[in-house]
Amino acid sequence: MNSLQSGQIITFYSYKGGTGRTMALANIGCLLGSAPPSEVARPPRVLALDWDFEAPGLHRYFRPYLEASAEDRFETAPGCLDLFTLFDGQRREFHPSDFVANRGHARQMLEDLDFDSYLLPTVVSGLRIMKAGRFDADYGRRVSEFQWDRLFRETIGLFAGLADYLRQHYDYVLVDSRTGISDTSGICTMLLPDKLVVVFTPNQQSLTGIDELTRKALAYRKSSPDGRPLTVFPLPSRIEMARPALMEAWRMGGGEAKGLPADLLGYQPLFEQLFDEVFARKATRLKEYFDTVMLQHIPDYAFGEPIAVMLEETDSRLSLRSSYAAFAEYLTELQAPWESLALVRIEREIERLGDEAKDRIAAGDLDTALRIAYSLMERKPPPDLFEPVARAILEVAQAAYPRQREMVSKLLSAAIDRAMGAEDLDPMQVADVLVDAGRICLRAGDYGLALHALQHGLHRMRPVLGEDAPAVLAAEEDVGEALWRNGELQAARALQEKVLATRRRVLGEEHPETLTAMNNLALTLSSQGDLESARTLQEQELAMCRRILGEEHPETLTSMNNLATTLHLQGDLKGAQALQEKVLDTRRRLLGEEHADTLTAMNNLASTLLNQGNLSGARTLEEKVLEIRARLLGQDHPETLLSLNNLAAMLHDQGDLEGARPFQEQVLATRRRVLGEKHPDTLLAMSQLMQTAKEMGDMDTVINLSQELTKGLVK
Repeated sequence: MNSLQSGQIITFYSYKGGTGRTMALANIGCLLGSAPPSEVARPPRVLALDWDFEAPGLHRYFRPYLEASAEDRFETAPGCLDLFTLFDGQRREFHPSDFVANRGHARQMLEDLDFDSYLLPTVVSGLRIMKAGRFDADYGRRVSEFQWDRLFRETIGLFAGLADYLRQHYDYVLVDSRTGISDTSGICTMLLPDKLVVVFTPNQQSLTGIDELTRKALAYRKSSPDGRPLTVFPLPSRIEMARPALMEAWRMGGGEAKGLPADLLGYQPLFEQLFDEVFARKATRLKEYFDTVMLQHIPDYAFGEPIAVMLEETDSRLSLRSSYAAFAEYLTELQAPWESLALVRIEREIERLGDEAKDRIAAGDLDTALRIAYSLMERKPPPDLFEPVARAILEVAQAAYPRQREMVSKLLSAAIDRAMGAEDLDPMQVADVLVDAGRICLRAGDYGLALHALQHGLHRMRPVLGEDAPAVLAAEEDVGEALWRNGELQAARALQEKVLATRRRVLGEEHPETLTAMNNLALTLSSQGDLESARTLQEQELAMCRRILGEEHPETLTSMNNLATTLHLQGDLKGAQALQEKVLDTRRRLLGEEHADTLTAMNNLASTLLNQGNLSGARTLEEKVLEIRARLLGQDHPETLLSLNNLAAMLHDQGDLEGARPFQEQVLATRRRVLGEKHPDTLLAMSQLMQTAKEMGDMDTVINLSQELTKGLVK
């Protein structure tokens, strides 16, 4: 059981006496205080506090377990009542109505106080106790005369400040509350706790009182300025295991056939209905909780004040120690009793692995981060945890793609297939994850996998959101780009034309997203060789971008860059160069030398310079782009390969065939592995290498590449 970063105040309450409430608190306190430290947390700090002033008893359970130094102070040590007597004497220092100021003042008073002098250490390493008070001859009078209503009225915010202090200094504060409904029990159940343990035995008086008190406590907390939530953990106690029929009747109701009242509801449905009402839930289910949480009646513990967890050495499920331990797990690990303990533990482990992966990424240890991501995927989490697991895997993939491309691609391919084959998942959750995975692949240049993920994500998204939904259109734009990148130009064009028509109809001609759709379609038209149509669209879009967004807006610069590419292809090299130089200068100034958009601008200008015969200027730019892309994106990224290919072309045009050929061979080998044999970029790399080999007189290579190229073109 791990210590918490922010402590919890847990009140143990029972409407009637004789439920074993104080015994339960003592056992839970010993369990929590003796919990070993985890690898990342210190031993827990636990405070057991007796607030049952009229019938104090907590100290009797711990008397045999006090440290020797505490035994001498046992009778004279001050306790909870003495602490509030001190507050009462200084109540004029509090503002009559300023909750926030009083809360802070109470915290400061406690920080300045020798709080440890009110505590008694025990032999349980992490556990301290605070008695109800100093048990002198005056104790009874002080209890009966203390005006709790006056203290509360004149020090509003005091109890919230006390709660803040306790939560800051202790991991668990266990408060033993008075029975019934009174001023002191109201403070314990309504003002102080983060969690309320309601201890009850199976009888109508106990259950009716618990129901009433729980409703009051939750209603008060909702209306108070405190802000902390309050959750309730029922604890059935002193259950007679030898009478299974009665035990089941009191738990589930329907007791008429068993000689019980016909209207007996049963404590499980009682709390399920109660939680539905007060927490605005639907169909709360507590079967898992009550299957595990129950304190059985063991006659030997009816005598004296024994603490079972300190006496029993067995871990048998039938032992009272095991029953207390099971309840302690639910109480400390869950935020509410209707949660699944198994699911919460899986979620916590996933969160731990996700945090560890982030730490490994930050440290540059991508191999370990990838192993963690594979581990997360292999766990096959339940539906409720699909999204956090997927997000953790995607975060690792995004960080590791530039350096571990092949391994990341395999990881994402397996994760995408798992997501598509999973059952009982929200279709939109799966769609969002697939689309995000596709976008990561697209940015990394893993175009085949990107298209696979994006198309399947879009397929799930359309029926849920509709054709005109912004998320659907954004996904369609990504699919269009993936099709274009994969050389499926006709399919890309058809989809981009559809997106542009919808953007124009829904958003208008000059909306930024409409302009983006125009730009995407123009690129595809250009790739198809329809340069006039592409140029017309790009000129329209650039004019609107300049007017609407401004000369230096990223979209405007992208439009200039794309128009320059079209001008270049049309042979207007001077017009292309003028635009490209303007784009490069602006991006260098606004984004920096190594930004992806700046590198694209350098690359485009280098191509134009090359075609103008300025080989030296082109080579200088291209070598710089190649160095930065290889360092930032990795050797296998398509953008890096593009720079490598461009540099090889420059060396070829300069007559340096020996220098160009190794670069061309590297490009071809990588494109074969990453894009496949029939991808247009792979076929282009074959053709370029074949030309160089021919000029070098290497006819064997020419013949082999010619045959491969023919097969690829036929396919």
